Amino acid sequence: MSIVNEYQISSLFAAVLLLTACERTPPDHRDPVTLPLYTKGDAVNGALIYKDACGQCHQRNAGLNKKGPQLMNIYGAPAAELKDYTYSKGLTESGWVWDAKTLNPYIADAQKAMPDSKMLSDPMPDAKERADIIAYLSTLRADAPIVVDDAN
Repeated sequence: MSIVNEYQISSLFAAVLLLTACERTPPDHRDPVTLPLYTKGDAVNGALIYKDACGQCHQRNAGLNKKGPQLMNIYGAPAAELKDYTYSKGLTESGWVWDAKTLNPYIADAQKAMPDSKMLSDPMPDAKERADIIAYLSTLRADAPIVVDDAN
């Protein structure tokens, strides 16, 4: 490839980046949680378990998906609702709402609860640990992120 072509390609690439930067897409987020806190577990202990068992694949901030989707405002939210994450077909079509009734078996063994689940975590047989994680997830509450328009 000649040096002129390399400069042309670089210039074209830079122009595309500049044009797409004019319109910032806000990170997708869930609506605020309306369910009361889940109190059948210890949220403080759940935060510790979450860090070890869930933190590698899940973030808590809108727009920061990892291997799994971010989990802010997950408690009481419809399953598979974030547009900036690709869910399994089964989860997308499940009609589930993330509450203790659905989270408990899913955290216990995601592959058993939803055979085509993308969640590849080890099963969590301890009901107390699951209750603690659910209690913690029920505390993850935040308003929609504010997107600042840097162009002005």
